[in-house]
Amino acid sequence: MQKQTVTLVHNFLQEFFLMKTLKKYAMTEYGIKHKFSEIKSREDFVRMHPITSYSDYEEYMDRIAKGETNVLLPGLPERMGVSSGTTTGASKMIPICHEFLFQFLTEVLFPLMYVGAKEFELHSKLVRGLFLTYAPKWRYTEAGIPMGPVSAPLKLTKAMDQFNVAFTSPSVCLDITSEQECTYIHWLFALKDPYLCSIGANFASIVYYAFVHLEENWPSLVDDIRLGRVNPDLDIPIGVRNTLNKLMKPNPQRAHELEVEFKKGFDGICLRIWPHCQQIASVSTGPFVLYVDSMRERSYSKGLTVTSPLYTSSEAFIGVNIWPRDENQCYLIHLNTTFFEFIPTAEMDEPQPTAIFPEQVTIGEEYEIIITSINPLYRYRLGDIVRVVRFVNQCPVVEFVRRKGQLLSVKAEKTSEVSMWNAINQCIKQHWTGKRLVDYTCCENALLAQLKGGEKAIIPYYIVFLEFDDGSTLLPDEKQKLDEVLQSLTFPYESFRLKQRIAPMVVHTVRSRTFRDMRRFIVANSMASANQLKIPRVVSKPDHLQYLLDHMIGE
Repeated sequence: MQKQTVTLVHNFLQEFFLMKTLKKYAMTEYGIKHKFSEIKSREDFVRMHPITSYSDYEEYMDRIAKGETNVLLPGLPERMGVSSGTTTGASKMIPICHEFLFQFLTEVLFPLMYVGAKEFELHSKLVRGLFLTYAPKWRYTEAGIPMGPVSAPLKLTKAMDQFNVAFTSPSVCLDITSEQECTYIHWLFALKDPYLCSIGANFASIVYYAFVHLEENWPSLVDDIRLGRVNPDLDIPIGVRNTLNKLMKPNPQRAHELEVEFKKGFDGICLRIWPHCQQIASVSTGPFVLYVDSMRERSYSKGLTVTSPLYTSSEAFIGVNIWPRDENQCYLIHLNTTFFEFIPTAEMDEPQPTAIFPEQVTIGEEYEIIITSINPLYRYRLGDIVRVVRFVNQCPVVEFVRRKGQLLSVKAEKTSEVSMWNAINQCIKQHWTGKRLVDYTCCENALLAQLKGGEKAIIPYYIVFLEFDDGSTLLPDEKQKLDEVLQSLTFPYESFRLKQRIAPMVVHTVRSRTFRDMRRFIVANSMASANQLKIPRVVSKPDHLQYLLDHMIGE
C-alpha cells in the first residue's frame, strides 16, 4: 500500500492487527485466562487486559523453554529470542514465531530496500553493499528450541544465500565466531569491490569500531588482495579458510589503488576507495549519536549520508525511516506488525498508567511505548521513551530519546542519559579543548560499594568513565567542569548538589581501547552477540564496573 493510503486507514490497520493476533492466540492458556474471545475492539482490550512487564511472562517463558505447548503459543516457537541485557541488566527470553520472521522480510526489509534503492538511485545498478554482521551465540533449551538474538543473520533462517547477491561478504564468514576476525573478512571482501554502494550494521557503534579496525589493519588487508589469499595469521577454522581462499584471486591493481589512498590518510577514505558509496545505514539515533559524531570527526563518513533506517527491538518492530536523507532521523510507526499505545510522561512511574492510542499523542511530547506483538506480548512496557515529531495523516512519526532504565537517580533526581551526554558534549566543546571522546559510561556509587563489599557513602554521588582517542586524562579542574555543567542543565541535580544531598561526581579516564575491549568482554561473558551489543550508559553490573576500574589511567 502507498504511504498515504496506509496512514489514512491507521485505526483500521491497528485494530485489524490486534483482533487477528488475539484470535490467533485465543485458545492458549494465556488467551483463555484473559478472555481474548470476548474482546471485540481495542477499547475492550484496554479495559480487560492490564499493562504488563517482563516479570508477568517469566513463568510462561520458562514453561515454553521446557517444551510445553499451548501456553502463549499454540505450538512451540521458531526460536527463543534473547535480548542483550546490556541496558536493562538482564537478558530476556521471548518466543519468536515463524510469522514474525516472515513479517520482517515482507513488511520491513523489502520496503526498506525499496526506499533505499529509490532514494539513492540504486535500482538500476548492479552494485553491492557491506553489512557488518556477526555469528550469534546459539544455545538450546531443554526442549531443543534454539536460543539466540532476534536479529540473528539470515543465514540462520536458511535464507542468507538468497540475499547474499546484495552483499560483498560471503555467507561462510558467519561461521567465524571472533568479532575481530569476522570484521577482517568483511573488510577484505568489501575492499575487493570498487563499486561498493553502502555500508551497514545494526548499530552505528559497530560501524565506527569497524573503521577503527580498518585503520589499524589496512596494510595486511592490502597484502591479502595483492596475493589473493586470506591472512594466514587469522584465527579461523581451517574449513572456513579453505572456502574463503577459493574465493580469492590475486589483484595487484586493486591492491595498489587501495594502498595509494590509505597512505594519504583516512580523511574521506570511503569515497576515495569506493567512489560509488552513498550511505552508512545503521541505528544512529539516541545513544548512538556519539559514534556518528566520531565517524564525522575522523572523516570516515565524509561525503556519505548517515541514515538510521529501522527502529526495532527484540520484542517488536517499532518504526521505519522513509526519509533517509533528513538530518533529523525519525520513524513512521509500523502499523502492520505491532499494536501501539503510549504512556504520557506524567504517568510513567505508575504501575498501571493510563495509556493513549497513537492518534491521541501530541507533537513535541515524550511517551513510553507500549506494544502488543505477535510474539506474543500484550500491552507490554517496552521501556523506550520517544518524542512525537509530526504526523503523517493519523500516524505518528517519532524519534528515539532514551531507555527508561538508563537513569542516574540517587535521590529521585532522575538524571537521564540525554542530560549526561549533553553535559559531556558541552564540556568537550567549551572546556576540554582538543579532546576527542571515544566513549563513556556512568554508574551510581552504590554499585561501587556493592562491588567492594563496603557500606554506601553517607552522601551518594555519580561516577563517570571517559575514554579519549589519544589515551589522555583530564586535570582535576577539568573534571570538575562536568559536574558544574550538569548542574546548569538539570535543575533537580543542581538542587540536590546545592543542598549537599548529592556529593560531587567522580570522573575517571580510561586507557585507549578500553571500550572496544569492553565490548568483547561483555560478549564473552553474556548471552549478547556483537550484533546486539550496546555499551550501557548506566552500568548496573559489578563485573562491568570492575572492568572499567581496572583500566583507569593513573588512578
